[in-house]
Amino acid sequence: MSNHGNASPAATTAAAVFARASEWVARLDAADCSSAERDAFEDWLAEDPAHLHAWAEAEALHLHTAANANDPWLRAAAARVATPPQPAPIRHAPAAARRRLLPRAATAAAGLCLALGLGALLVLDGLPTPQRVANDSRVPQLQTLADGSVATLDAGSALTTRVGWRKRHIDIERGRVQLQVAPSTKPLRVVAGTSTIVDIGTTFQVERFVDGRIGVALLEGAVAVTSAGAQASEKVLKPGEQLQVLPTGRIETGPPLPAGSAEAWLQGTLVFDGTPLQTVAEQMNRYTATPLVITDPSLAALAFTGRFRAGDQQALLEALQLGWAIEGHPRSDGALVLQRAH
Repeated sequence: MSNHGNASPAATTAAAVFARASEWVARLDAADCSSAERDAFEDWLAEDPAHLHAWAEAEALHLHTAANANDPWLRAAAARVATPPQPAPIRHAPAAARRRLLPRAATAAAGLCLALGLGALLVLDGLPTPQRVANDSRVPQLQTLADGSVATLDAGSALTTRVGWRKRHIDIERGRVQLQVAPSTKPLRVVAGTSTIVDIGTTFQVERFVDGRIGVALLEGAVAVTSAGAQASEKVLKPGEQLQVLPTGRIETGPPLPAGSAEAWLQGTLVFDGTPLQTVAEQMNRYTATPLVITDPSLAALAFTGRFRAGDQQALLEALQLGWAIEGHPRSDGALVLQRAH
């Protein structure tokens, strides 16, 4: 006896989640969708990583179907390609018939080109032009992106964005960025290294460290973070939560964000709370032409706490000298090597 009619509980649950996600896609696209409904949607999204996956699939299907369903050009072109005209051989056709065959053949060829062109638009999302934004100054800079989202780039940071009619994509090249994402039914995918953050309209920060670690801190809304690698995993963040993705793909949840600490760098202040000294040096180096270098692994992992003005390297060195007897020794290339005093 066949069991095809008996779906497994897992399949039934997945179908129900996808159906609910499809309902949300339709509702969010409605002109009268309220802010309370959008808040409820974000709550539902944060309940389970499967909800976000289902919503992304339903949203993509919705856009793909809407783009194709009533397109008269694409439908006409497809019909011509499927049933091309069958003219009589030219040698037997009178002159008038030959004149009629030329526009029909040209129309079929044009229809084929149009079908291929529109198909490419669907697959490639219209090849949106990449926009690169870099902050090579010593202070944070604010940029408004093509979709209306606002990006604040820390000193020495850079990103590339592509915004199409079906999706939005940002690649964090280096440094730290805060994103205030413009609401849209199109998901925003932020890629940093081998980590991907999916968002629909919220505020969060992403930091890409030189050693391959990725930091994510959520201020408002909900985001899902996925990683690739030997320890690939996934985590949905709620407001006030933060995490780090290791180069292996392992996700480590950090302590709750102290009030105001995540936004401090936007006002020119660096706040460290049990932060590895390697990270402290990397963040301070963005604001000075004299970089701090750590060659001693035992110092790199040292947990450091303090609050400093961005770029005030001297104050940081004084704190290290006073609390841990660590000094900065000049190197031939102009850098300061942090070492324990002897």
